[in-house]
Amino acid sequence: MSFGWLFPAAAQTCLYTIHGVVLDVHDETPMEEVSVYLQELGLEVWTDEKGHFTFDNICLGDYHIIFQHVGCPTQRLLLLLNKDTTLRVALEHHQNMLHEVDVHDHHDDALDERRLGKLALDANSHKSLAATLEQVSGVSTIANGADIGSPILQGLFGNRTTIVNNGVVHKGQQWGTDHSPEIDINSAAVVSVVSGAGIIRYPGSHMGGIVVLQSSPIPFDPHLHGKVASTVETNGRGGTVNTQLYRGLKRHQWRIGGTFKRMGDRSAPDYFLNNTGTQQNHLNAEFHKQFTRLDWKTFYNYYGAEFGILRGSHIGNLSDLQAAFTRIQPFYTDTVFSYNIDAPRQEVHHHQLKSAIAYKLQNGEIELNTAVQRNLRREFDIRRSGRSVKPALSLLQYNLQNEVVWSLGKKIEMGYQFSGKNNWNLPETGILPLLPNYTSFTNGVFVSHRTQKRKLKLETGARYDYVARNVVRLTSNQPREIERFADRYHSVALLTRGTVALDKKWQILGEIAFKQRPPEINELYSFGLHQGVSGIEEGSIDLNQEQGLKGSFHLRGLLGDRFHLDLNGFGHVFNGYIYLQPSQEYRLTIRGAFPVFTYEQCDALLYGSDAKLRFTLSNRWMLESNWSYVFARNRSENLPLNFIPPLSGLNELHYEIAEWKEWRNLAVSLNHRFSAAQWNWDPSLDLAPPPDGYHLWNLSLSGTFKAWKNEPQIRIGIENLMNTTYRDYLNRQRYFADALGRNITLSWLQNF
Repeated sequence: MSFGWLFPAAAQTCLYTIHGVVLDVHDETPMEEVSVYLQELGLEVWTDEKGHFTFDNICLGDYHIIFQHVGCPTQRLLLLLNKDTTLRVALEHHQNMLHEVDVHDHHDDALDERRLGKLALDANSHKSLAATLEQVSGVSTIANGADIGSPILQGLFGNRTTIVNNGVVHKGQQWGTDHSPEIDINSAAVVSVVSGAGIIRYPGSHMGGIVVLQSSPIPFDPHLHGKVASTVETNGRGGTVNTQLYRGLKRHQWRIGGTFKRMGDRSAPDYFLNNTGTQQNHLNAEFHKQFTRLDWKTFYNYYGAEFGILRGSHIGNLSDLQAAFTRIQPFYTDTVFSYNIDAPRQEVHHHQLKSAIAYKLQNGEIELNTAVQRNLRREFDIRRSGRSVKPALSLLQYNLQNEVVWSLGKKIEMGYQFSGKNNWNLPETGILPLLPNYTSFTNGVFVSHRTQKRKLKLETGARYDYVARNVVRLTSNQPREIERFADRYHSVALLTRGTVALDKKWQILGEIAFKQRPPEINELYSFGLHQGVSGIEEGSIDLNQEQGLKGSFHLRGLLGDRFHLDLNGFGHVFNGYIYLQPSQEYRLTIRGAFPVFTYEQCDALLYGSDAKLRFTLSNRWMLESNWSYVFARNRSENLPLNFIPPLSGLNELHYEIAEWKEWRNLAVSLNHRFSAAQWNWDPSLDLAPPPDGYHLWNLSLSGTFKAWKNEPQIRIGIENLMNTTYRDYLNRQRYFADALGRNITLSWLQNF
């Protein structure tokens, strides 16, 4: 948002004028029917077809001006009126389209980015990060029930994706494909899925891309402001409450917030999914301080959660386990709803603290960033003799990240990074741990360069990392012995990307990248029951470093003034692709019967495309369609790869109206989600055949109720409108139970 001042007018005390224009932040087109509310005087005007608005006969003083429009988050501006004033305001409109923006505070690296902005995050504040990202084309979720899941980016997931939270690579116990990232989306204002030379800055094995979460700038306003957002849900009979408070002074700003979520047993259309509740408590805080040439920012995030695991996924004997794969209704299903979370369950506590210093030079900037993370994960299984209260897995991890980064304008960025990790098993389980104790140290350097010649924008980047791990574990065979391993890896990442502007409406993007990824600790050394997959995992110490070559081609633009097209094709060639292979073995342990999964390696090929189409039918009607498909093959054995997303589509018909009776910014959306059956599979690669494809319908109605003084924003949603019975191929719960049935949500958002 920006504004400029005009010359003062010689006028009486209450004869001043506030004039302005409201534009779309991306293409600077005028925005009609924007509500402009002068809070202290209770005056409201609407922008005309050219985006203009005017308040006349205004007294000198301080005023809050609130801008509201359908498809835009509410924006608030503090105006110190001491003369006739002209404002130029830019609003973020329909924030889920692809465009190029900054991904961190001080750098303008062009990135191939799909983003969810504040409006989309507010509408999904009750969901997990992975579930929220499913709105983005090319993104799916591999999950274990309703709340536990990780994002899949163009067919790649787990250790091949990286999540960056406020400029810090998120480190936790994400070694399992079904462990949720310990991040509260309510602490972010923008969540983006990006690629491009800018991602070279971030350490990690992000062959599939990275997810970037950013908080919003804290605006100048010495008054206390914030919001309260709450959502209640019928499926699970619970809800989520989030509160954010902020204050922005001239030289320092602060913000603090928290989220509480409590849910009970979820339900499929025909039965309860017992022991699938959750309880979550999150906290976020940040402080900004400005000096003459130096900016200092500090961030703190806490994530605490307890997740229940479907009781019917833990079976007591081999015959019942095999029968569970074909049962219509899972074992241990009760007709009584409960908020209790019993074993099997997960408990996680994650802390992140970051300090960021940016010093402005004459021709650039130097950044010094330090971050510390602490992660405690405990998993509780069904154990005999009352020992279910003792964790079967208890891991404590500390992670330290330091970096110094130098940038020269928008052209060059380079830096050095050091990270250290200490991960050990707490002695409270009484059983052989799934993962060994280990320490890991990574030293990395990177450089990226950006240049532009006429219509060609060219980006190149290179990165080198040296990883040293020291591992200590007990042998799985009797008698127990201590084994020590010293793993050393050198990995390289190279990337080149070009963007050509064909004209004002069309762009072509091309990218080629080479990346190496060392095998992670779980892929090498895991041995035992992994609750996230309801199975026994066995790693292999013979795994080699993974290498991938990626090429992508992107076309985006406008046909006329109403049709937006965004097409993306990509291909991955892997040497030494590491994957989790379900074997045909079922193993009986003292904690029950479980399938066995082993980590294996092959040469692989993945290619596919995703597309986004948006057609503006009129000023009130819009149709949007997203499609995604990935084909994956094990080239070594000429077999498919498992757990790859099938063909999927998301279609939405959207209607909006600026004002109706006591409501403003009314929006109605009918949403259709389609997932095809996964036809690219083989019986030797899975425990059960892929489920049938399905169609889901969702409906939502939202608006601002202006009859009440504080003008709350209210949203009613119905997910799985038809109460369809289905199973999702990418949800591990589908081996044992149906997916969630109808869910009615009521959300209340109050800005103040």
